[in-house]
Amino acid sequence: MAITDVVDTGLGASWSSSVNALTAKILSIKANDETLEKLEWSYLGQSGAYKLFTKSDLVDPGEVEIEILHPTSVDLPAITNTVTETGTITFPIRKVASTTTTSNETQGATIVGSGFYMGKVRPTLQLGQLQVSRLRFAFDGVTGPTETKSA
Repeated sequence: MAITDVVDTGLGASWSSSVNALTAKILSIKANDETLEKLEWSYLGQSGAYKLFTKSDLVDPGEVEIEILHPTSVDLPAITNTVTETGTITFPIRKVASTTTTSNETQGATIVGSGFYMGKVRPTLQLGQLQVSRLRFAFDGVTGPTETKSA
């Protein structure tokens, strides 16, 4: 049965962390960008018009940014160098279509890995604007991040 992917929005996505439970209303989750640095090895005696590059040894597992409606009755996660926890992004469950049937997934895709909160930005207080805070979580590369596809 061939499955046809459908375009989806972020409605139904969630963020959780193992130590600091976040009960705020989430507005957006910017998933991590994994990057591999390039190292320049150009030298004075080379020929050609381009710089020379090779890849670094290790991948940076990236950061997650979570925007939330600022919860004045809830503690935001502590920014500390003593707490490591597991962060989980869960993608929305999608409706998928195949050539023979239409069905719903039962489990959204996930990205899971160990890391730590590395920043929080409290809201700007002004007329006519929602109070929005931002949290930054860094994957530390010790465990994951591991991506699991939806089912």
